Amino acid sequence: MTQKLLSLLVFLIIINQACFSQKRQIIKGNITCLCDSATIPYAHIGIWGKGIGTISNINGDFELKGQLNLEKDSLMVSHIEYEKKLIPLNKLVSDTIHIQLKKSEYQLGEVIVLPDEKINEIFKHVIKNLKINYPDKLYQCEAFYREVQYELKSKTNTRLIEAAINIQDGKITSPRSKIKCSVLQLRKSKNYTQEHWGSILMSKLFINYNQLYYLLRGNPTRCYKELLSKGDLYCNPIQWASENKKGTLSLKCLIKKKDQEIYVFQYDLGPELSFNFYINKSDYAILQFDHELKNIQKQSYYFTKIDDKYFPSFFKSENIQSVLKDSKGLRMTISSLSFVNHNPNRKNFKRLRSKHVAIKDLELYDLKMEYDENFWSNYNILLDEPIDPKIISDLEQNKSIKTQFKENSNL
Repeated sequence: MTQKLLSLLVFLIIINQACFSQKRQIIKGNITCLCDSATIPYAHIGIWGKGIGTISNINGDFELKGQLNLEKDSLMVSHIEYEKKLIPLNKLVSDTIHIQLKKSEYQLGEVIVLPDEKINEIFKHVIKNLKINYPDKLYQCEAFYREVQYELKSKTNTRLIEAAINIQDGKITSPRSKIKCSVLQLRKSKNYTQEHWGSILMSKLFINYNQLYYLLRGNPTRCYKELLSKGDLYCNPIQWASENKKGTLSLKCLIKKKDQEIYVFQYDLGPELSFNFYINKSDYAILQFDHELKNIQKQSYYFTKIDDKYFPSFFKSENIQSVLKDSKGLRMTISSLSFVNHNPNRKNFKRLRSKHVAIKDLELYDLKMEYDENFWSNYNILLDEPIDPKIISDLEQNKSIKTQFKENSNL
């Protein structure tokens, strides 16, 4: 009997230690540059080897919550312009930490002039390695979506949408129709955009203005194979750049780091339309893609490497449309997606069913959902990406932004 009691006691001690070493923790901190103490916004902070992460806000602050093993886990901090830093959790001396990153020693290589054959060869390697560099099976991730409408003439923000999104996507060769988004939480301000009736009619009859799906479908690594046979220039820039027939493709520079070299190519289709590709020289992965249609649209796509694959990290789009009641009125729609908590292990997540998937041709503002104030008060990513005070002041014309969120709930 004594032996059984002793064994039970030992077992309870082991269980207690395991629960203590791996429990829900909150890590708060601030990230600055080592050389000049400038704050570093939009740095990625996560637990190495796990799908727990967030990004720093515009002031360099972050807050990370999750099930952490204090003895074994490490905090990873990365940013495209700084050297990656890995910190064991047992080395953190307080709940609020100050992390300094060293500026990456980017060095522009000597002026390089490559013949067309060599440039085409590099892009052929990019195409060939798409299946190797990017997801080749189903995965899920969480993302924070923000959409702001802005009137250029009055320089006033007129509408705000924010949503916590669960995204399920497959391998890069699967049709873009396979991308599924589940809106977990949604909040929206009052709509002060004075849109022309003709624009409203056109959007309902002909144009899909769901900016969330529009942003996801513009990922150049994601839609490549589907549009290859269609010869769609706008959505298939990799193929057009590799063929280099309709425009001018040039190597702007070679960025050198201690452990990495990055080709920066610019592809111009006349003075109005241009594409930039940031390509890792070692594995031909696209690390960043920028697209600009002068005075109409700008898009940027960033990717981060998790284990041996590159996953989306941050997407942003700015679209200008002549849709306001004023005949000269221009509206800009700024939408962004911050990706965290990537889960490439199929065994660790449930597939999104049709009943949970957001309707692709429904504008997100028209989606009906209750406003959960408690969720938004404790939402990891939002704590790190607070709303710009200018947006709040513009929208709070008659009522506070929180009151608008509540009143616009479940319209």
